[in-house]
Amino acid sequence: MKRTLAALASMAGALGLAGIAHATVYDLNVDSCSGGCGLSDYGTVTVTGEGTGTLNISIALSPSSVFFNQAGNALDAVAFSLVGGPGITISGLPSTFVANGAQAAGSNHEDGLGFWDYIVDWVGPPTSNSPLTTHNLSFTVTGPTPLTLGFNPINGKNVFFSVDIANKVSADVINTGVVGATLAAVPEPATWAMMLFGVGAIGATMRASRRNSSALAAA
Repeated sequence: MKRTLAALASMAGALGLAGIAHATVYDLNVDSCSGGCGLSDYGTVTVTGEGTGTLNISIALSPSSVFFNQAGNALDAVAFSLVGGPGITISGLPSTFVANGAQAAGSNHEDGLGFWDYIVDWVGPPTSNSPLTTHNLSFTVTGPTPLTLGFNPINGKNVFFSVDIANKVSADVINTGVVGATLAAVPEPATWAMMLFGVGAIGATMRASRRNSSALAAA
């Protein structure tokens, strides 16, 4: 009986560990650039902590030709919404981005992707004064529990983020505009790895339990 309880505890621990690592991945695959920005996919947005009072949001633009649009100050670089429109605080931004501290739900229009509650602005140098430099952005959203992302229905897709990008097609051609993020079809690799780790731990525990039971029966 004690061995059974220990095995169950180990199983619960492994499953709990997999749950801690859970992240939701969104694909930046809705092109709302005027005339199109030229690609079918512009990277990912990874979110951890949905359902809690803290969201960690990480945006990774790809391929290497895709950057955050740096066309001028106070440009809406990222826009998103939360269910219920709570008051939130956005922190952890690099100096070239700003969210003005606490934010209440507002009405921020992003061309082709509708209206959004919250924004992060680009405030660094414009493209004319410096080369495109930024592919990645991470920040933290804190507020009342639970924080749950909202979405805008755009052309039959649920869009959870708007990101203003620049795709450098050549030295002389840069396509710019907003792209939207939809829920990815499969978990991210780190989530799969943790899930497999949990399954492996459960299997090892069950095998050890069976060996111990067989040894006791033989004795």
